[in-house]
Amino acid sequence: MAGGEIDSDIIVSAVQFWKKVYDEKEVKIKFVTKDNRDRLMRCTLDFTKIPEEDHPKSVNVEKILKLIQVNKVMNVYDLDKLGWRSVPFDRVDYLENRRGRRFWAKPTE
Repeated sequence: MAGGEIDSDIIVSAVQFWKKVYDEKEVKIKFVTKDNRDRLMRCTLDFTKIPEEDHPKSVNVEKILKLIQVNKVMNVYDLDKLGWRSVPFDRVDYLENRRGRRFWAKPTE
């Protein structure tokens, strides 16, 4: 990378990661589970892809972002298991969009 250029394939914060999942609509996330197994999860934050009965009763984006900043944990909807899952940012290896482009998680926080 030349002269202060930011590598667009690197995600350095939990909030940046959440925004990428939100913007991409559907992604695969590779992360390490609590019991130290690698897991690849197809997930979304797009309510048009989430069954209505699984929509949260309310959405406060400011509160969500604050919790992500503090706890470094995101809630995403697992499209294969059809349920909400928590993903700790420090256990994420990468996020892959539907076009196959990978964004690597490199926490600096």
